[in-house]
Amino acid sequence: MTADAIDNQTPDSEITAAARKRNEALLDRYRNQMIELEPKYLIQMAHLTVPATVWKYIEGAVVKSVANLVMLDLEDSIPRDNAVLLAEGRANVIRAFNELGWGKKLRFFRPRGLELDPAHEDISVIVERAGANLDGLIYPKIEDADEVRSIDETLTALENRHGLPQGKIKIEPLIESASAAERVFEIACSSRRLVGLVFGSFDYWASLGMRGVGYRADHPLINAARCAIVNAAAAVGIPAIAEMTTNYPTRDKSEEERRQAIEEFRRDALLARDFGFAGKWTGIPDQTALAVEIFQIPDDEIGRAIEEAKLFLEAEAQGKGATMIAGKMADRATDRINRATLKAAFALGRVDDKLAEELGIK
Repeated sequence: MTADAIDNQTPDSEITAAARKRNEALLDRYRNQMIELEPKYLIQMAHLTVPATVWKYIEGAVVKSVANLVMLDLEDSIPRDNAVLLAEGRANVIRAFNELGWGKKLRFFRPRGLELDPAHEDISVIVERAGANLDGLIYPKIEDADEVRSIDETLTALENRHGLPQGKIKIEPLIESASAAERVFEIACSSRRLVGLVFGSFDYWASLGMRGVGYRADHPLINAARCAIVNAAAAVGIPAIAEMTTNYPTRDKSEEERRQAIEEFRRDALLARDFGFAGKWTGIPDQTALAVEIFQIPDDEIGRAIEEAKLFLEAEAQGKGATMIAGKMADRATDRINRATLKAAFALGRVDDKLAEELGIK
């Protein structure tokens, strides 16, 4: 190219200034859509859900399980209109948050939801008495973004009332209906408090009104919902958590029945992992341990991501937008994939501070 051609590349300043103004607003909107999670919320390989009315189950889940998140349940574990069991469950939730040693486990509970508790009384009672020791809530049967915004407003008022840091208490919506699956992107963008989206596949299946067709984890309609949830979670930078497998390997079953239940869970978990889910709901410790194993990041994957991230940084320093790594072209998309792996590995303590700073993931 001639020097004259280079000199004649000055753009029209009026048009480009107007474009810059428009597009910087777009870039701000895109950036603000992403939720920058604390590292601890990246590690949700195994959710363990526990009935809030049974203290021994709560204590075992919190103290003994390998779950990354324990959810104390006030919804399905309590019959409707049973004020005595509701009071008992709330008291156990408060006691568990305030008295038990949770270690690194995330501390969550599930309130009864909009239909059963439109005044958010469960949230109010728990936050008032245990908000300082609470990470968040998993909210059932979310239908649209306005419902999430209503929860956010309640949490903001409670944090102000009780002197808690703004935004401390997080939200994970349960996507459990056809309408919620259709609106899942708006739900994902509805609050900066979100740290995950959870798939409730059985309620979702029920909402479809399917007749004469049995539920199965790999049904095309279930998989379509999986895709929508994973895409929406990724769009805002939060993990998607897969559904429960309700066939438990309990002690009352034969060895063969237990083996089949464990294999069913394994198949469900591998399917969810391959769809892009970061973890899975579990109901008993045997499932929980298997979920941690399946959704764990293998050492060789971390090692490869570190090597490729370093090589890409070197390529950029040499003025290259892409490079060849092990005979394959690597560009910014490759680097983004590696960085997602490395952020999770850092949160797990498997990448040290010095290396994280070197790679720019801290």
